[in-house]
Amino acid sequence: MKILADRGSPCSGRAARALVALTVVLELMPGMALAVVPPGSAASASTPRATPPSAPIVSGDLIVKFRDASEPGRQLAAVLAGQRDMASAAPVASRLSADLGLPLQMVQVTSGREALLALDREALGRSLLSRAGREAQVQRATMTVPPPGGGLPGAQLVLRIEWRPAAPAGAVQAVASRLALPSLPAPQVQGESTGNVSRLVYDIDALTLALIERLQRRSDVEYVQANRLLRPAAPAASR
Repeated sequence: MKILADRGSPCSGRAARALVALTVVLELMPGMALAVVPPGSAASASTPRATPPSAPIVSGDLIVKFRDASEPGRQLAAVLAGQRDMASAAPVASRLSADLGLPLQMVQVTSGREALLALDREALGRSLLSRAGREAQVQRATMTVPPPGGGLPGAQLVLRIEWRPAAPAGAVQAVASRLALPSLPAPQVQGESTGNVSRLVYDIDALTLALIERLQRRSDVEYVQANRLLRPAAPAASR
């Protein structure tokens, strides 16, 4: 699937992403479940849920527990108590987006007063296309989203760049460095057999882990986790 600068994905936006987060468990392979805690569960409000570190992550998802006394913590508590609606929690994601330099969406407030945040791939794609379009050596750029597996968001974004014929030899690496995402090194550069074309590959899994490290250093954050897929242990073999 390709995303152009002036076209959005038909399944984009906060509502669609929330629907995926809440229903994707029905589309996964048998025996798999999302780590997101549904409303009304008995999860502790101050202890991160125990998930195996080897469990695969949902690319671009973050589970953030703000300190109860912080402004975001109070906003999320008000949503959970029914005193405010979900729309009132959107500024929490907006402020984090501004601080991190990456677009995040508020998807859900869990029963543990955690914020389930998701990378806004459509907004990120538009930003990268805009930045690429300002590069003098770039003739055309398109954003390609590799198809996800099992109904989950893809782990990569690919920016396909067609270079102008007169682009100097070092233009590819120079532009790739300028199009790097915050917290990550320059994207991986791959050539194409068509010649004057490069693919800049962004690793969203690596970006997710880098964002967790950055958020852990914030004074208003109690803990941060990736949103992981849980796999129950295989049944014991019969004796």
